[in-house]
Amino acid sequence: MTLIGVGRDGHVGSIYPDIDDTAATRAVVPITGVDGMGQLSTKISLSLAAMRASRRAVVACAGKSLKAPLGKAEAMVRALEGPDETPRSFPVSALRETATWLLDEDSAMLLSETTTGRVCDP
Repeated sequence: MTLIGVGRDGHVGSIYPDIDDTAATRAVVPITGVDGMGQLSTKISLSLAAMRASRRAVVACAGKSLKAPLGKAEAMVRALEGPDETPRSFPVSALRETATWLLDEDSAMLLSETTTGRVCDP
């Protein structure tokens, strides 16, 4: 099982939007970029291909804060319903059809009834 967290920008692991490594086919990829402190850093991450190939992939998403009152609810709409999203523009969208999605109420609050009926267990 692969447990995958997701950011408000749709990143999973260190696979962020608009990086070249969204299409990598090897299991682990080096990611070089600027970190949250403005410093150039290199990390490693499972590739999207490895996440999709996992026997059981679970995307977990929860919470909100004063800084982000909608939490990740907007991100979940983009991930699960966004018709124009691609793995490059919003990496977690690559897992739309293959992962099990574990969302709290805050993260699921903006999803359509069609989607919540498909992904949520009341």
